[in-house]
Amino acid sequence: MLKICTYPDSILTTPAKDVQFPLDSDTSQLINDMWEVVKANGVGLAAPQVGVSKKICIVNLSSTEKGKEAKDILLINPRITFSSQIQHEMVEGCLSFPKEYYKIIRPANITVEYQDQNNRNKKLNASKWLSRVIQHEIDHLNGQIFINKGGLKIDPNQVNTNDIVD
Repeated sequence: MLKICTYPDSILTTPAKDVQFPLDSDTSQLINDMWEVVKANGVGLAAPQVGVSKKICIVNLSSTEKGKEAKDILLINPRITFSSQIQHEMVEGCLSFPKEYYKIIRPANITVEYQDQNNRNKKLNASKWLSRVIQHEIDHLNGQIFINKGGLKIDPNQVNTNDIVD
């Protein structure tokens, strides 16, 4: 299984590189390995978190959307094209920052454009929780870390880990 890079590893604060198509076998394997990691450990994962400078992130919805038909999301070369003026505050955690939690304010709704693994252009409108997870993962691709968002640090003993973004 891939190893999670933890702060202060410099890859976490370095913008990732665009992914070229068609995907080579190493990139396809990376995506498969990332799914294995996120399904075991969290809801979202970006390639820099496993030491690879590529604009790839994934969201494991099936573990969180209980009782709903949820599809996991793979985003390659994603970019946010719309952010709402409505803001929402939630507690976030991160696999790269074990046992650290912060209240972070982010736009409640976004539109993200990305490519799938077959180089098809996609657009996704996301709100609330999904919007937050995608923003958190895209921040990783841009070399931005959530602890620098100015949020209030939360005592880990006061956090319900079922309700956080990581």
